[in-house]
Amino acid sequence: MERFTPYYKDMTRYITKSKVLSGLKCPKKLWLQTNNPELAIHSATSELNISKGIEIGNLVRRNYPDGILIEHVDRPDLAIAETKTLMQFIDAPIFEAAYLFEDSFIRADIMAPTEAGWRMIEVKSSGGVKEHFLNDCAIQTWVAQKTGVKIQNIVVAHVDTNFVYAGDGNYDGLLVEEDMTDTVSELLPDVPAWLANHRNILKNPVPKTRMRSHCKDCDFKEHCESEQTEYPLSILPNGRKVIAELQDAGFEDVRKIPVGLLTNDRHIKVWQSTCTNLPIISPILKTEFEKLPYPQFYLDFETINFAIPRWTGTRPHQQLPFQWSCHIDRQGMYLEHLEYLDTSVSSPMRAFAESLIEAVEIDGPIIVYGTFESTVLKTLIEFCPDLEIPIDNIIDRLANLLPWLQNHYYHPAMKGSWSIKAVLPTVAPHLDYLQLEDVKNGTLAQLAYLDIINPGTEQGIREHKIANLLKYCELDTKAMVEVVQFFKGSRDS
Repeated sequence: MERFTPYYKDMTRYITKSKVLSGLKCPKKLWLQTNNPELAIHSATSELNISKGIEIGNLVRRNYPDGILIEHVDRPDLAIAETKTLMQFIDAPIFEAAYLFEDSFIRADIMAPTEAGWRMIEVKSSGGVKEHFLNDCAIQTWVAQKTGVKIQNIVVAHVDTNFVYAGDGNYDGLLVEEDMTDTVSELLPDVPAWLANHRNILKNPVPKTRMRSHCKDCDFKEHCESEQTEYPLSILPNGRKVIAELQDAGFEDVRKIPVGLLTNDRHIKVWQSTCTNLPIISPILKTEFEKLPYPQFYLDFETINFAIPRWTGTRPHQQLPFQWSCHIDRQGMYLEHLEYLDTSVSSPMRAFAESLIEAVEIDGPIIVYGTFESTVLKTLIEFCPDLEIPIDNIIDRLANLLPWLQNHYYHPAMKGSWSIKAVLPTVAPHLDYLQLEDVKNGTLAQLAYLDIINPGTEQGIREHKIANLLKYCELDTKAMVEVVQFFKGSRDS
């Protein structure tokens, strides 16, 4: 017989650190998180970042072998009670220590005992201390102190991006602990106002906010976009200041911007095409693309970056290539496709480099989209110094499509983006990334790869992910072929 309704079943009654930070960054996000969480579409980026954070958190705990983990994920009441007991009777580090003051509930990553109190350690997977980490620590500290905890030091633990893994399982030196006590202490007087802001947001109707750059990876991005006009000011590329000024002047739709108000050439191009609902195509594209000699190699990479390095000689958050796709156009012949995907658990860099060098031969432009491949190739030389000459040859042959299109093409359907995924539907509507299964962007490609190299993944699932990853990378290079052929006026393949 149920004698009462446990308060832990209604987590919305608590003010949590993450929600306070959401409210400071975007009041609407906080309101939606609390009142309409079903509208959230969790991004692959969020999933990947969470997994990295968990991985780093587990590694940090190894530095405190006698630490005790407070579990009770769904029972904050039990977590609070156990934390209080351990702090009173056991002199050992506590992981996920739980504290509640009034309606504010927090869980600290690590609480380590000192001679005169406690050392609070917040663990982050990034390569440095970011500003919002300090707000995070301030909220954690304020709540813990209000419950009577004497905190001597406030520390942010993060990875050292200069750390090079020796491949021996030893990660000593990977993590850096920076004492932020003084800086965080200066923020503590602001915390009550942050909490009041949180309460004020939630007691009022959903706030009206403007979409900004920080909305890119928000779980509520699609919902907020659905409430906007078809061509919001946010489509003006790299126009944060201009967008804010236009919004302050009362404009919300690109089509409503008066003639002569925009001064940036790229903004004018977007505005002009959007207002006329017609694409802008410079004849320069046809001229330049017709100059490209044959054979033409269309190249794309997929990479993975680990917060905790797995392979000898690699660093945290280093972009490591594991897959390439290459379409070869030899003029008048069928379009050839070559590909490489490393599915082993070992370091893929040498096999990647050797197979790539063979595939792109020794002559002919290597067409890419952006500067990413160039950056990865330069990194590849670090792992394969004996292959420096052929890799340098590849770098010298790279031809970047992106600036050509940015300077000479725009279609209103691109909505301010020149990514290949935005351009492709405007020149080759028969190809569509949305038709791909599971792997539809670079982050999903990383998640698929992690499953592929995970020994615990079932063989059927592994093979399915391999197939999807190959299809995704193949489409990236086929898309570039379609783009060039479209502007040359010939789409025969």
